[in-house]
Amino acid sequence: RSEDWGKTWAPNDAINRHDYRAFWQPVAGGPATPEAQRTTMGLTSIEIDPNDANHIYVTIGGGASYETADGGETWTGISVLTGKVPFDAEAFISQVKARVPPARDPAEAFDTHCLRLDTKNPLRLWAQTHTGVFKTDDGAESWQDVTTGLPSDHGFPVAISRREPDAVFVVPLDVGGANFRVQPGQMTVYRSRDNGASWQPLTNGLPGPHNYQSVYREGLDTDGLDPEGVYAGTSNGEVYASIDGGDRWVRLPGTLPPVLSVTCAVY
Repeated sequence: RSEDWGKTWAPNDAINRHDYRAFWQPVAGGPATPEAQRTTMGLTSIEIDPNDANHIYVTIGGGASYETADGGETWTGISVLTGKVPFDAEAFISQVKARVPPARDPAEAFDTHCLRLDTKNPLRLWAQTHTGVFKTDDGAESWQDVTTGLPSDHGFPVAISRREPDAVFVVPLDVGGANFRVQPGQMTVYRSRDNGASWQPLTNGLPGPHNYQSVYREGLDTDGLDPEGVYAGTSNGEVYASIDGGDRWVRLPGTLPPVLSVTCAVY
């Protein structure tokens, strides 16, 4: 945590008091045991309420999501299957396992790949998980599965329109094996303009067929202009841009290393 725009940093003691803190290991860039290599979890999302800087959501891949209303002093656990539960590992796991669909692995319920807060309506959040796309309109108290209409329940990025009240973008991916990739070899961004009730595939100008790449957790963003721009970076180092809300796409010049993050800033 930094209170001086990143000049200095201090550990967040509330997070570090987690019941299983002793088992945490670096995801990359530091020492890790062989066991940790199989079980590492990284913090994948940090979302801050635009109306209250002390109100923050974080997501830990494979370790569920958490909310704080006091700048990180105390935390509440969140699952798309249970809503909010106490910051207690055993209680969290038991409540979530009881509500996992019979055909699913209970561990998948904790794997939220991306969490996004709608800055136009901070009570609304979107989550792309290992088991589908979910949304909440009541500040994570309850969640609705809005995966119907998508070709896969798996994916990584979520980008929320900064202009349209109910528009959101996702990129479904094949699941299985180490190489998650677009389905079925056609890069497709899906757009909903009705708060997840229906989804429209957007492919005009995007590569395919027989194009197998991914869009990672932070690889999709919008710019809020009118008309609105949407931008997607890929695992192949390509960046695609749409200046009409996703209807038509063009590839930007150049090839980069795998694109891990795309963030729009308008000046």
